[in-house]
Amino acid sequence: MAAVVLTALCALVACGGADTEAVGETQSGDDDSATAGAPQFPASVEHRYGTTELEEAPERIVTLGFSDQDAVLAFGITPVAVTYWYGDHPHAVWPWAQEALGNAEPVVLNDGTFTGQQNFDYERIAGLEPDLIVGLYTGMTQEEYETLSRIAPTVASSGDYPEYGMPWQESTRMVGQILGQPERAERMIAEVDQMFTDAAAAHPEFEGVEMVVAEMFEPGSSFVRSATDPRTVFMTSLGFELPAEIAELAGDRDGAEISDELMTKLDRELLIWNVGSDPSLREQIENKPLYSSLDAVQDGRVLFIEDPLVSGALTWSTVLSLPYALEHLVPELAAAVGS
Repeated sequence: MAAVVLTALCALVACGGADTEAVGETQSGDDDSATAGAPQFPASVEHRYGTTELEEAPERIVTLGFSDQDAVLAFGITPVAVTYWYGDHPHAVWPWAQEALGNAEPVVLNDGTFTGQQNFDYERIAGLEPDLIVGLYTGMTQEEYETLSRIAPTVASSGDYPEYGMPWQESTRMVGQILGQPERAERMIAEVDQMFTDAAAAHPEFEGVEMVVAEMFEPGSSFVRSATDPRTVFMTSLGFELPAEIAELAGDRDGAEISDELMTKLDRELLIWNVGSDPSLREQIENKPLYSSLDAVQDGRVLFIEDPLVSGALTWSTVLSLPYALEHLVPELAAAVGS
């Protein structure tokens, strides 16, 4: 199965890095280049703080979003700097994107210091001399955007979605637009969308099943993911449903805390615990006072996502990580629903 995933990822990112060279060689208005699908400039993209334009292909890209490196790497382009989220992987790039990274060694910003909040080191970013800054999976403010834009053209997330709630399709599309490769973006989106369609068709038992994706960050409560959070969207793209009560509770945030006293709110047809970042949390969850009384627990309709890579692929939910997540999670979901 690993070979299948590698083949799929190579098809998506054009393993070998040829596209990186093509970017530097692109000349706007060249009909032959357009026919070949080479990047086209000038290029522009709209986002929550306006429109960013590039007259020529960027050569020094800095990604500030926690998962933005994947969106850039997918186009065969290596950032000069990426931002650390979590995990212990070379250059803050997870295994599903290492093939696209190749031998490159980008600078890692905020290395090993994830706090849940952005921490833009403007002086260090400026010192990297970027000609494009990508900040999609961030909570970037207007003031931060304006400061970054004085360093280099900056792309923020789409204003059509809440922060951290922009679909992976839109992230891929926006990066494709500013990199002058909109058609390639649509091809990659279509390929991964088809993987979801095929998986859902192969498992009609997923359709309409109420589920929640929960995590644990603080003692005494659980954190349930919202309708727009990528982890939930992964499940609903396969046919599962998020209960309206949970969707309303979380609103336009990425999730909501539920105290242990109200843990019965998590009692649905399928209860999914995303604990791969710290598998030891499973014991703590199972020892919560009301946990064993939940119908989902008693009926065996609980799925703990404990593998760090599988959990990471779900959490990142990028055009590069999703094929890996689908390959490994769909069989586990089928087993959980079947129980």
